[in-house]
Amino acid sequence: MTDTLPDERDSQVGRAIVEDDAELESYYGDLAALDTAALWTVANDIEPWEPTPSSAPTIWRNKDLRPQVMRSLDLVSPEKAGRRVVYLRNPKRKDVSACCGWLFSGIQVMRPGEKTSAHKHAASALRFIMEGSGGYTVVDGHKITFGARDFVITPNGTWHDHGVLEDGEISMWQDGLDIPLTNALEANFYAVHPDLYQKPNYPENDSP
Repeated sequence: MTDTLPDERDSQVGRAIVEDDAELESYYGDLAALDTAALWTVANDIEPWEPTPSSAPTIWRNKDLRPQVMRSLDLVSPEKAGRRVVYLRNPKRKDVSACCGWLFSGIQVMRPGEKTSAHKHAASALRFIMEGSGGYTVVDGHKITFGARDFVITPNGTWHDHGVLEDGEISMWQDGLDIPLTNALEANFYAVHPDLYQKPNYPENDSP
């Protein structure tokens, strides 16, 4: 049923070892008419013995990437870009904008006094602060400040925005999101906050 090379392990009991005949072929046709199919015709292909990664082994070095990230400060604004991010694009995952597998990652940078508009999406996010001080994020009304070596998470579906205080420093952090996976599941969405920016509703750095 497939064009893949046979694996001798697939001939053992426990794998799909059905031998097709005319009656089965007719059965497959009837199933296809209902937009269905028999699992045993594809099981050995869709459940491989070992992982079969399609991503290319890739290294992004800070000494190469950082100057390009800093360059973006003078080229685009958060207002125009939404988020000023240089993302890691795996050579073999360009079609889904992934750094590997079904994961997205990028480097975001902001100047003192800048802030992004509040937004939300189905994807979950994490942020590792690489450098800077005076940065903050507001997640569903909770304002959390951050600096170098801090770690912040953004649960899926929560309103969030980021910024750097006027007296802060240029801040840079690595974003990690499951955008490609959420898109693959056909479950993603994106929304901009009706007020554009959130007003913190809780004490700063509270623990929800």
